[in-house]
Amino acid sequence: MKLTVITILTTCMAIASAQLPDVIVSVDARPTFLLGDGRNSQLRWFDAYGNPSLVGFKARLENGNRITVTQRLAKQLSDGDPDLTDEFYLEAPGEWRFGKQVLPFGQKKLLRETALAFKLRTNLAFEEAPLEIAVVDAGKGRQRGVIGRIGSNSGVSFAFGEHFGIQDSAFSILRQDLGGLGRSRGYRTVIGADSQIFAYPLTFESEVIALRQGHTPQDNDSTYTDIRAIYQLPNGRDKFSLAWAREWNEAINSFRLDGEFVLAPRSSLCRTCALVLPA
Repeated sequence: MKLTVITILTTCMAIASAQLPDVIVSVDARPTFLLGDGRNSQLRWFDAYGNPSLVGFKARLENGNRITVTQRLAKQLSDGDPDLTDEFYLEAPGEWRFGKQVLPFGQKKLLRETALAFKLRTNLAFEEAPLEIAVVDAGKGRQRGVIGRIGSNSGVSFAFGEHFGIQDSAFSILRQDLGGLGRSRGYRTVIGADSQIFAYPLTFESEVIALRQGHTPQDNDSTYTDIRAIYQLPNGRDKFSLAWAREWNEAINSFRLDGEFVLAPRSSLCRTCALVLPA
């Protein structure tokens, strides 16, 4: 499946542009030194939120379409997504996107998953509310169905189908183990709401996600919340944030202190201190 989609994207790029496209190469390194009870200290290539370190490129075609390919520096530990490729897609910016991509759900802090999908961006007829909606098929035992988000600074999200919430980057900040649920597990229904409020130099973000209709007896109904306060430093570049996340059914809490510092144009250093307290 992956080879087929990459072939399609490459062919589309060649057909769409008679000239060589503009290409930007990017590196997003997120090395994290992990300390934990009962485990040896270790260096991993995922941050505290489960976001992977990436290397890749973006190409802008003559007709305005773009192609994006990013590769992980390390595989996920679970088989929720064993692929080294994080994203590979062709898109008309602001209109549609086809290929493996980050699925449109919430603020992508609590729940971030990538899968093969076709996504449309449009506005609802009433109040012109932005809508992102995607049809997903990651294969047997992985995400299949419909997923989307309605809104801009505040919004509601939904996912209906199979096996959502199985990857390492789903609810990573509230797990003491590193791997996600893995293939053939997860949930059939996921509902969420999120909000972002600006009060310079502060930004407040919040999110709640409810997971229902689990595939196995281990996948009990769960409800997650995350609240973040972000302070923009006077230099206009660097920022700090304090955050608290909770899984309400098992009373697991996560407290975080984040810092992001711009070292040079298009280069920044991120640091996260996280404390996860089980019930």
